[in-house]
Amino acid sequence: MTEVVTRDPRRIIEDLHARYVRCIDDDRLEAWPDLFTDPCRYQITTRENVTRNLPLGLLECTSTGMLRDRIEALRRVNVYEPQTYSHHISALEVTPRDDGTFAARSNYLVIRTMAEGDTMLFSAGVYADVIEIAGEGARFRERIVIAESRRIDTLLVLPI
Repeated sequence: MTEVVTRDPRRIIEDLHARYVRCIDDDRLEAWPDLFTDPCRYQITTRENVTRNLPLGLLECTSTGMLRDRIEALRRVNVYEPQTYSHHISALEVTPRDDGTFAARSNYLVIRTMAEGDTMLFSAGVYADVIEIAGEGARFRERIVIAESRRIDTLLVLPI
């Protein structure tokens, strides 16, 4: 496969989003932390918390080590029904920031399919990101997952 070289930040960020989705949806979770800087911030929260300026989320990791621990626990400790996700991302907005990074905001939809074949809307909301671009690649410095609903399955097995 030939890699297309571009300096367009939007294209580089779109590629980062695609790699993020592929890591999760294709069960290559061990590669997922590599998409983040170290330190980083990965938080899952709700629209209600953001609207009310409540700082606590449902989950927060602040280093790639914490992200790796999350995947290790998922693989070795957590007991859960096998499931897969299908991510759909749209409405990407990219804004340069004064510190050389980029703010990105996009809508997401995650469809979950259980082992028996039942499919459901698992989560919908917004990704609010801070992204660093170095060379031809990009990584998340911060990814805040803002779920529309505060009703979320109590076992957040896979990253959203």
